[in-house]
Amino acid sequence: MALLAVVGTALTLISLGAVGLGGYLMALRLMPASVRATDPLAVAVATLLAASAEAVGIALLLGATGHLFVPWALASQLLLVVALLRWPRRLSAEELRGPLAVLAGRTWWRLREHPALAILALSALGSEGLRGLLRPPLSWDSLMYHLLLTANWLQSGNLRPVFGYHPVNYYGFVPGNGSLWLWWWMAPSHSELFVNLAFFPHCLLLGLAAGGIARQLGARRYWPLAGFLMLMTPTVARYAASQYVDVFVAAALLAACFFGFLWLREPRAATAALAGLGLGLAAGTKVLGAPYGALFAVTLVALAPGWRARRLAQVLLAVVLATAVGSYFYLRNVALGAGPLALVCENPAGKPKLAAGGALPLLPRPRSLLAPGGPSDLGRQALDAVLGITQPQSVELGIGPAAAVLLLLVPALPFAVPRAFWREGLVTAIQVLGEVAFWVTVPDAYSNNVYANVRYLIPAMGLLFAGGVAIAESRAVSALATEALALALAAQGMLQLHAEMPSDVRLAIAAIDVAAVGLAFSPRLRGLLRRHAGALAAAALVLVLAGAAPFARFRVADRARALEREWVVHLTLAPLYAPGWDWLDQHGGDGTVAVASGPSLYFIYPAMGPFLERRLLYVNINAADFDDAARYPRCDPRVDANPQAWLTNLLKARVRWLLVTHFPGVPYPAEQQWAEALPGLFALRYSDTYSQVYEFLPGAPRVQAEARPPAPRAGGSS
Repeated sequence: MALLAVVGTALTLISLGAVGLGGYLMALRLMPASVRATDPLAVAVATLLAASAEAVGIALLLGATGHLFVPWALASQLLLVVALLRWPRRLSAEELRGPLAVLAGRTWWRLREHPALAILALSALGSEGLRGLLRPPLSWDSLMYHLLLTANWLQSGNLRPVFGYHPVNYYGFVPGNGSLWLWWWMAPSHSELFVNLAFFPHCLLLGLAAGGIARQLGARRYWPLAGFLMLMTPTVARYAASQYVDVFVAAALLAACFFGFLWLREPRAATAALAGLGLGLAAGTKVLGAPYGALFAVTLVALAPGWRARRLAQVLLAVVLATAVGSYFYLRNVALGAGPLALVCENPAGKPKLAAGGALPLLPRPRSLLAPGGPSDLGRQALDAVLGITQPQSVELGIGPAAAVLLLLVPALPFAVPRAFWREGLVTAIQVLGEVAFWVTVPDAYSNNVYANVRYLIPAMGLLFAGGVAIAESRAVSALATEALALALAAQGMLQLHAEMPSDVRLAIAAIDVAAVGLAFSPRLRGLLRRHAGALAAAALVLVLAGAAPFARFRVADRARALEREWVVHLTLAPLYAPGWDWLDQHGGDGTVAVASGPSLYFIYPAMGPFLERRLLYVNINAADFDDAARYPRCDPRVDANPQAWLTNLLKARVRWLLVTHFPGVPYPAEQQWAEALPGLFALRYSDTYSQVYEFLPGAPRVQAEARPPAPRAGGSS
C-alpha cells in the first residue's frame, strides 16, 4: 500500500498538472493578445473551463473506444500540451509568463481590496477542503452512483452503463461528464484518496464566472463581490468536498454565460467556442444542464444584434463543440434502446407519463413542488430548504437569509441594470425564471427531498448575485455600504448553519492560524519565505510524497468509522452497512464481489474498497444474463428467477464474495435464501443485522446440476 500511495500521489499530481497546463495553453491560444494582456479574469475563466473540457473530452474519446486507462489518458493530455505549445507556432517564454504575471498581480490587488470577504471565503472553503482530504466520500449521491460510475469505468476502461436493478438500472444511464472529471482524480492513484477535492477548481470557476457576469452586467468596480457571495453560499460550500456534480454543472453554465455575454457585445469565434464548451459540459453532466443550456443559448442568440454571416458561423461552431462534449451519453442511451433520458428505466413500477414520443416527461412531474395533491406542509419545507435547516447528523444546506434579497432581484434585473446592458439583463432574468420553473415542476420534492433540491438553483444564485452587484454599482451605492452588505449576506448563512467540523480539521486550522500569525508579525520570516520560495516549494513536494503512505494508512484505518459515524451533507443509510464494508476491507482482498439488496440496490460503491481493489457487480438471476438493463421489460433484470442460472452466472463472473444487504423492515433478497440453502458452496463469513458476506466456493462440493437451491418465496425481494 505504501508504494501504491506514493506512486499514485505522484501520478495524480502529474496528471492534474498536465490538465491544468493544457487548459492554460488553450486559453492563450483562444484569447487574442489584447485580451491576454488586459483581461486576466477572462484568461482565468477560460483556463479552468478549457481544462475541464480537455479532461472530459479525452476521457470521452478513450472511454467510447474502450481505452480509458491512465497511460492512454496521460499520454493524450501530454501530447495535447505539446501541440498547444508548438502549433501553429511555438509560444515564447514571454507569451507564457506574461498573462500569468498579470493574473497574479491583479488577483493580489483584488484580494487586498476585499480582505474580509477573501479571508472568509478562504476559511470556509479551506475548512471544507481539509474535511474532504481527511475523510472518505460520504455524501448520498456520491455513494449511490457518481463514484460507482467512475470506479466501474476506471476498472473496465469503457463507458458502458453500470448494470443492476433499481435504482442502478436508471443511474447507469445518467449523463456522466462529472464522473469522467472524477476519473482524473481517482485513476492515477487507483483510489478514492483525493476525490473529495475534485470540484474545488470548479468552486473557483463558479466564483470567477459569477464575478465576470457581474462585470458584463455593468459592475466595473464591485464585480468581485459577486464571486465572494457565490463561494460563501452554504449550498455551494457544503457541496464543495462531495461528489455531487451540481457545482461542476453550475460552474460550466456560468462560464458559458460569461463568454456568451462577451460574444453578445463583440462576436468572436473564441468566446463562441468557449460558451459552447461550457454549455456542452453542463448538458453532458446532468440532465438539467440540457434545458438550462438550451434556454440560455436560444435567448442569447435571439437577442444578439447585428446578425451577419460571421455570427452565424460562430453559432454553428458553438453548437458543434457543445455537441462534441455534451451529447455522448444521450446518444449512447438511444443506441442501447433506452431513449436519450432513459426515462423508461427510472420508474420500476412502470413507465412514467411521457411526452414528445416517450423522450420527455410531462410537467409538472409527480411529486414535484407544483404537482397536485402534495403534502400540506410542502410549501413550508421549501421555505426551510431555501433558508437552510439543521438536522441531526446532516450538514444541511440552503441559501440563507440572502434568498429574500435574491428573490426581489428577479423582476428588477431587466430594468435596474445600466441601460447599455439591457440585453444581458433580460437574458439573465429569463434564465433565472426558467431555472426556477424547472425547480418547482421537475425534481421530486416529497419525503424531505426538497431539502436537497436547492442545489439545482446554484446557477440562478450566481446570476442573481451578479445582477445585484451590478445594480448596486449602477445606483451609486457607496463602496462602504456595498462592501458591508456583501459581508453581511455572505456571513449570515454560514453563521446560522452548522459546519460540524471534525476535531482533526480544527487542529489543522489551528496550526495554519499559528503560521499566519507568525507571518503577519515577523518581517524576517516573510523575507525568508520570499528568498527561498523555490527551495520551500521543492521541500513541500517532497513532504507531500513522503506523507502519502501514512496519509493512506490513516484514511484506510478511519474509513469504517467515518462511514458509520461522520456527519455528512445529507443523512444516508451508510451507517447500517459500514460494518459489512469494513469486513471486506479487512478480509476481502481483491476478490470480485456480487451484490444484492432488498428491496433496492442502494449504496454499493464502498464495497469496492478504498483503493478500488475489488470488482463489484450485480449478477443476473436469470438464464438470459443480459448486461444491459434496457433489454429487460421496464429495465428490470430481476425477472425469470432461476437459482441454477444464478450459480452459472456467478461462475462466469469469477465471483468470490456475495454481499447481501437489506433495508430496515424489508427482508433479504432471494440470493440470501439461495446461499443459505447451499452451505457447501457458500460459507457465511460475516453477518450483522443488515449485511451478510458469503464466500463463494465453487471448488468445494460441485456446482453441477444436482445443486438445486430452493426457488424464491412468493412475495420475496426477487
